[in-house]
Order: sequence, then structure tokens, then C-alpha cells
Amino acid sequence: MKIRLIIATLTALLLPALSFMTVAQDDGARFSVSGTVVDDGGEPLSGAFVMVVGTSNGTTTDAKGQFTINNVSAGDVLEVQFLGFANSRVNVAKGKNVTVAMFPDSNLTLNEAVTIAYGSVRRQDLTGSVTNVKMSDIKDAPVLSVDQALQGRIAGADIMSTSGEPGATTSIRIRGTRSIIASNEPLIVVDGVMDAVSDLGDLNSADIESISVLKDASSTAIYGSKGSNGVIIVTTRQGITGDRPRITFKAEAGISQLPKGLDLMKAYEYAQYRNDIAYFTSSNEDAVDGAPLSKYPYKNPLSLGDGTDWIHEIMRTAVYQNYNLSVSGGSKGGNYYASFGYNDTQGIVKNTGQRRYTGRINLDRQLYKWLKVGYKGSFTYRHQDKNVASLGGTSIRSTMYLSPLLKTTDYSIMDDENGVSSTYNPPTALIALKTSYINKVSQNHSVYFEIEPVKDLKLRSSNSYYGYQSHNFVYSPSSLPAKNPGEGGDATRTERDDMTLSSENTITYNLKRNGHKFDILGGFTAYRYVSNSLGLTGSGYLVDSVKWNNMGGVTDKNTLVPSSSTLKTMKMSVLARANWSYRSRYYITVTGRADGASNFAANNKWGFFPSAALKWNVKNEKFLKRVRWIDDLAVRFSAGRTGNDAVDAYRSLERLTSTSKGYIFGGSQEAAYYRGQLPSPDLTWEKTDLYNLAVDMSFFNSRLNITAEGYVSKTRDLLMEVRVADQTGFSTHFVNLGNTSNYGAELSIESRNIVRRNFTWTTNLTLSHNTQTVDDIGTSEYISVADSGGNNPFMMHGFVKGYPLNSLWGFRYGGVWHNLDEFKRNEVTHAYTSASVLTEANYASYLGTPRYHDINGDGTLDQNDLVYLGNADPWLYGGFQNTFTFFGNLKLGVYIAYSFGGKLYNFSELYMAGGNNTNQYRYMVNAWHPVRNPDSDYPRAGGSMSKDVPSDRMVYDASYIRLKNVSLGYTFDLSEKVKWMKDITLSVSGENLLLWKKYNGFDPDVSYSGSDSESSTLRRLDMGAYPKARTVVFSIQARF
Repeated sequence: MKIRLIIATLTALLLPALSFMTVAQDDGARFSVSGTVVDDGGEPLSGAFVMVVGTSNGTTTDAKGQFTINNVSAGDVLEVQFLGFANSRVNVAKGKNVTVAMFPDSNLTLNEAVTIAYGSVRRQDLTGSVTNVKMSDIKDAPVLSVDQALQGRIAGADIMSTSGEPGATTSIRIRGTRSIIASNEPLIVVDGVMDAVSDLGDLNSADIESISVLKDASSTAIYGSKGSNGVIIVTTRQGITGDRPRITFKAEAGISQLPKGLDLMKAYEYAQYRNDIAYFTSSNEDAVDGAPLSKYPYKNPLSLGDGTDWIHEIMRTAVYQNYNLSVSGGSKGGNYYASFGYNDTQGIVKNTGQRRYTGRINLDRQLYKWLKVGYKGSFTYRHQDKNVASLGGTSIRSTMYLSPLLKTTDYSIMDDENGVSSTYNPPTALIALKTSYINKVSQNHSVYFEIEPVKDLKLRSSNSYYGYQSHNFVYSPSSLPAKNPGEGGDATRTERDDMTLSSENTITYNLKRNGHKFDILGGFTAYRYVSNSLGLTGSGYLVDSVKWNNMGGVTDKNTLVPSSSTLKTMKMSVLARANWSYRSRYYITVTGRADGASNFAANNKWGFFPSAALKWNVKNEKFLKRVRWIDDLAVRFSAGRTGNDAVDAYRSLERLTSTSKGYIFGGSQEAAYYRGQLPSPDLTWEKTDLYNLAVDMSFFNSRLNITAEGYVSKTRDLLMEVRVADQTGFSTHFVNLGNTSNYGAELSIESRNIVRRNFTWTTNLTLSHNTQTVDDIGTSEYISVADSGGNNPFMMHGFVKGYPLNSLWGFRYGGVWHNLDEFKRNEVTHAYTSASVLTEANYASYLGTPRYHDINGDGTLDQNDLVYLGNADPWLYGGFQNTFTFFGNLKLGVYIAYSFGGKLYNFSELYMAGGNNTNQYRYMVNAWHPVRNPDSDYPRAGGSMSKDVPSDRMVYDASYIRLKNVSLGYTFDLSEKVKWMKDITLSVSGENLLLWKKYNGFDPDVSYSGSDSESSTLRRLDMGAYPKARTVVFSIQARF
């Protein structure tokens, strides 16, 4: 209804305006006009396009920059276009030749302003490694958070979603993973304020003017202890001083669907699989060779059809809505920008989704010639309905594991072997009855003043407040099928309140003399962060309608578990930067920052983080000055040190902890306090030394722009847990010990392939490669990050010296035991072994079960037989954008993201193999059987976690090519027809349209989304992640 009402209203408003769209005819005298087109240095421009505005009458200049156009009249306007220069217009007068001077386009690559730390520079003066994101390429992408649209667009940034669930965060790695325990996420700076958002989902994409990504030490070291993982700088929109009020309204609506399901067994296939389990079960005396189907649990499998598609049962066609309204403008002395946005994104899993409200006000005012002040404020409210139906992972009652023989109304599962049934909560019941949502509220207020007491000397002070609240509610009612009568419901309520106060104070001085340019910056910053949280869980709530609103209303107080915490950190910093350049040929940048932080030990409160960069612009040397087809040729080198302070606030201190619950005796509950953590008085920053070498090239009036970079980073003093003497009462404590390294290369290519009056075609291509290695983990042989399940877990993801940081580990699968002769041969060769102990007496019972390469030949499968199965990180990744413009008004954008190499564990296959009652991937219809498939290397039907262990059978190539976005838009220019309206744009955009992959799960681009305590390095472990949706959105935008 909202969409139809908006469209109807806009149509009613626009119909009168559209009725006046006519083309004026001029019957005046016609004549010819000649002229010359020159650049800003007076040199003629050959091939410039000259046209009469409002007509198709045009021509191009010759080798001398000269042109002649016939059939023009007095009062006509000529427009001149030339690639690399801003368009220029000139009035026509009869009998007069014209000379048109063209000036470089400030919007083109070399002249564009690039936002860096505490300022901005022209790209051609940039000494560091910084990537500017073209917002025009992603403005129509139907995503909730802007980072979801950045995948592949930034060379060196590996961006992947933790989940396809609306409101889910992304995992961003800029030039690799460095830390093992501390965070690997980049610093986010919004309008100069660090950590001004909880995540990029706080920001409305329509409010973003530009995004810059800082990657090398020269760019990030000035952020000191926060710059180790790279920096993302977001600049929001503002009005134009002296401009009239401008209003923009955009409405979007669309649908999302699951692109493709999983290739799981149908009911008739699973019934045959269950019959095979009965065949291999010694307790089933009827299901033997030659026995009729009537002796098996399922007498006629083919009659059962497809059965229940549990994935389909919990999915839906979801609706997407997005509305944005903004007003901007300015007077002679200031400008303003205000916006309001509403987004409602339903998830493709039923009862999931997110609603978001955003508001922003940006104000700038030049009070005096020497004083400028401003305010930037934002507010975001997010309501996220969480998924309560697990798709996979470690629960055998998850959606993808459920038998297709079960109906949605069946609430018990019968074990065919022992005849025992158990009650469970099917995902459809969980979706219908269970409640889980989180409300997030964030606000940011920042004021600044800028004083310029004398020319080229500026003092700036920016002070901000950031507040964040989250309210998490979960309730499982007593009406769930698996609940016992009188058991009651379960409730969880968690409250969190964060506050950050920051003050950034800088002084800058610019000096130009005899071709030398000096830019000096000094500053002082202070931050204070406070976080309070309170949580309650309880069981036995007898009135479901009350839910979590009376957490104390439980009959058994033993079930009520409270928790609370307070966290405070403070930081102070002193920083400086000096830039020098000579005649735009030679550049030197030196930065330094000293950080003091409360979350480090008393002996290491302060750290110093320096950097230096050199640049030589070869193009501006005399021997290349007259080579006109080269616009830029520069070599850059930088080196520096950054730090990582993203560790727990009290990690270095001794901690006390207490029992959280216990039995009540005599009306009181006993509590005990004990040491929970050993002190680490020498704990210090993780430090990363970065080295970067780059070449910037631009050719043919900026038609072809290339940046090639290579880098090395070495991270030391990694925060790690090491074993301590048992006499301490602890097994481990924290020290700075480990080392990691990253090596990589990046290539960015921007090409304006065709530039014509009625057609343009531009291409952007990024290619990135990164290799990361564990150099040292102390005395530990390995550190496991993710283990398999069962009573004897094995490492699947872990750190081993000399191997990639994101290594996959497991056993080498050797097929199955096909016959007794293979057991006999193995007694001699010792080539294989099983997860269980083999003896000659049980050989027959192990036919068709998995076997694994016995690496050390000892006949036992253990940690010593684990082998490296590959690197979870891709060998090459990036993106490929093509943008086409037709007749100036019709724009088509096609974007492809790709990732080649890298391996992925499908954890779900391990749990399928370990459960007799779990559904299977369809390839298991070809499982080993002594009669039907005696040569198959797929394990026989049925299994257990003790027989099937993590191996390369469950590891897949994570390569993919994704048609990530296609957008088509047409703009109706109404500026000359309707005084109060500029234009209307109609567009359609599709996200995640096609995916080419080798992986048998939903999507290989997945980052494990587990508990908050998960390793910051763990990626590409599929634990049944919420799948990404295919979305198509239609939009209309009106600018007034």
C-alpha cells in the first residue's frame, strides 16, 4: 500500500509537468561558426567534440584544434566535450570566431580529492595507498549495509558476509589476517570520528558522500594503535554553500528469494537409505541378502514421493522496502544537509528481517572570515528479528538434517533400529512459536570549530559523543512440542549501554615557496569508553504471554541466572605529520603517533607508531613533460609501524570470578569467589611493520588508469595463551609471543573504453593476492581454532608454524574398505586405518566404512595423522565493473565479483555422516553396497562420529564467480521544463543474481558466525549459515 500510494502521488504531481515537455523551434537566420579549442596551457586539442546544445548538430576538432559548424543561429550555445576536461559552453554570435579554453575535470582520477587521515589531498599528490570507492557504482545496490556492496571493489580488501540474514555484519580483511586472538577488523572513521558506529549497518548509504580505504603504513600509522588492520574513512553528505534548497526523495521496493536449495535426498531415496542402514545393522535379522522389501522398515520406498522439503518449508518470498528523503542547501555563509530514511528488509527465512530508521543533520557555518563552526548528528534505530530455525551446524535437529519422511506436524522422531522415539521442535514450530529479536539504538553528536588566525594556519577542535544501546530478547514458550507438561517457558533478556566521548584537536600549517610545498600537522586526541551490560536467563515461566517482562517470576529460583559487567577504557594520543613536495615531482611524508591506553599493562601503557613515505612523479620530469599520452607516472614507497589495541580491557589484570548459581539452602544461595585469571603485567600492543611499493600510471587523458602495488607486513608480539605450571591452579595465561606475516600484490585498472556524445563505456577491474603465514606460536606444536564434534575431536582449523594462518586440517580420505582382501593387504602395507580400532575379528563389520591414510603407519588414527588440506583464503579475488551510458540519460551497470582458490569445510557433511537419522546429500544414493555399488568410495549407509572424521572428503574448492549486481536506470531531465523539479530517475537493480560455484552448500562465500568468543581469524567454515538472497528492486527518485 505504501508503494502504490507513493507512486500514485508522484504521478499526480508529475503529469502536469510532463504535459509541457515540448521542443522549441527556432526560425531565425542560419549561418556557420568556426573556432578553436585549446587546453588550459593554450595548446590545441584535437578530437574535441563540439555540439549545439539541444540539437544533434555537432562536429569534432581537427589536428589544430579547429572546427566549423553549419546551420546555427544567433543565441545558440555551443558545448565542447573532451575526455579529461570539464565540459565548457560558449554563446554563438554571427560573424565571430570563438576560442574555447578547456580546464581539467576535477572529478577525474588525477584531480579528484581523496580523503585521508585528518584531511584530504589530490590523488596525484597522494603518497600512501588509498582507494576511493565510486559511490555512483553502488548507490542502487539493494543492501542494508554499504560494506555488503563493496565486495571486490577495493583491491586488497577481502569482504565477506558472516550470514545472509538481514542485519548480519560482514567480515573485512584489509591485506590479510594478522592477529590470532585480537580483532582483525579495520578501524571505521565517520566524518573524522573514530569508532563512531557499532558497524557500517548504522549508516544509511544514501547519506554517504565518499568512502576511502587506507591500506599502507603511510596512511594508517597516524591512527597508531588502531591502524593495524587498515582504516575505512566514511564522509557523509553536506550542502553546498550559497546553493538553493535541494530536495531528493527515493522510494524502492522489491522481492528476495532463495537462489537455489540444497541437493538433498527426497523421501523415496531416504527410505532406501534407511533400508540400507537396516541391512547393515546386526540387530535386524530380517533385512538380509535376498530378503524381500516387506522385511525392511520401508516396504515400498518409491511410493513415498519427494516428501517434506524442510528448507522450502521455512523459506519465503521476502519483501524489500527502502525510502529516503533529504534536503540540502546553503546560504552565503554556510550549508546544511538533513535526511530521514526507513528500510524494511524481510529475510527469506520466515519471521526474520530488519527494520531500520535513520536520521542525520549536518551543519556548517562560516561565522567570520577566521572562524568556522559545524555540527554533525545522526540517529539509527534497528529492530532485527533473529532466525530461530537452525539450518545446520552441530544440532542434528537442524533443518537440513531432518528426514524428508517427517511431516511438519510430526513432533517425534522414531529410531528404526531400537524403536525408541524422541520429541523434538521442528523448525516450523520454532518459527511459529519462539521469539527472538534485538533492538539497537545508536546516536552520534559531533561539534567542531575551525580557526584560521592567519593565512595558511588552521586550528581545529572536534568533540563528539557516541551512544549505543542493544536490547536482546529471547523466549521459548511452554507450548513448544518438546516441552513437558508444566515445564514452562524459557526467557533471556540482555541489556547493553555503551558511551564514547572523544576529542580531536589539530593544528595545520601550509607553506609554499619557490616550488616547495610544506604541510605540517600536529594534534592531540583523547577518548573515553564505558560499557555496561546486564543479562538474565530463567526457566519455568508459566504464563507465556508475559514473556521476559517479569524475569523474577519463576517458581524455581535456581533457574534464574543473572550476569552483569562494566568496562571502561581511556586513551590519549599525540600525533604529527609533515608533507613536503617540490614542483609536484618529489614527495616526502613522515608521520608519528604516540598512544597511551588503559587496557594494557602498567609496564606498557604507551606505544609509538611512526611511518615514512617517498614518491617520485616521473611524469613531471623534463624528459617526460612533452609526452602528452602519459598523464601520470609515479613510484611510491612507504614503511611504518602500526598497532592493534583491540584486546579486552582487563586482559593484563588478575581477575576474580564467582559462582553464578547454585542450590538454595535455608533460603540462601551460597556463592564462592576465586581467581579467574592470572595477571600479565608485561602485556603490550601487537605491532605490525608494513612495507609498500607502488606504481601509479595514467594514460591518454586519464582514459586508462593503473595502480600496481606490492606489500609485506610482519606482525609480532601476538597475544596468545601459553601453558603454565599446574601448581598455579590455571592451565594457561596470556603473553605476547606469536608472529605472522602477509605478502601480497594488488592491481587496479580503470578504463574509459569508449567516450562518445551518445555512448560511454567504462570498466573498473581489481585483482588481489595475499599470502599469510604463521611464523611463530612459541612452544606449541599447534593451536586449534575449530574442532570436530564427538568424544574424540580433531582439529579442522588451526595454526601451525610455517603454514597459512587460515589453514584447514584433517585426514586424507582413502575411500572405503571394499572387501576383506583389502584388510589383509593393509596388514602388510599399513597404508590405511580407520577411526575405530580394527581387528581381524571385526573386519567384516567394517566393510563399506571410511578408511584414512595412516601417515605414520602405526595403525592408529590420531592427531599425528592430520595433514594440511589447504588454505581457506583465496589465491586471487576482486571485482569487474562495466558501466554503460546511452544518450546521457540511460545508464547500465554490471558488476561481477570473483574469488579463485581457497578451500572450504562443509561441516554439515560431518554431522550427516555421524547420524543414522539425518538426511543426506543426494550423492549418497551411490553409497557403497555389497550388491548395488560394490566399487563405490562413498561410505555405506549409516555411521557415527567415531567412524567418520574430518577429512578432505568434506573440503571443497571455494572458488566462485558471482553476478553480484546489475542496475539499469533512466533519468528524465526536467530542469528546463519545470522550474521546481530537476529530474526523475526510474531504475531496476538486481543483487546476487547468478552464482557459479563448485561447492555443494548454499554459498562458498561464508564466514563462520558463532558465539562472540569465536576466533577473529576463523573464516570459510560452513556451519549451516543463513543463505544469501537473490533480490530484485525497482525504484523511483525525484530531485527538486
